[in-house]
Amino acid sequence: VHNGRQFVPVYVTENMVGHKLGEFSPTRTFRGHSGNKK
Repeated sequence: VHNGRQFVPVYVTENMVGHKLGEFSPTRTFRGHSGNKK
């Protein structure tokens, strides 16, 4: 997953199902119901 600066390896686990991969990109500490912030 690309977080804007680098590619971050993201492995899908059972508790990640139903989430966007962008939620696991460590650019912000809070991940809410926000859209794609560009």
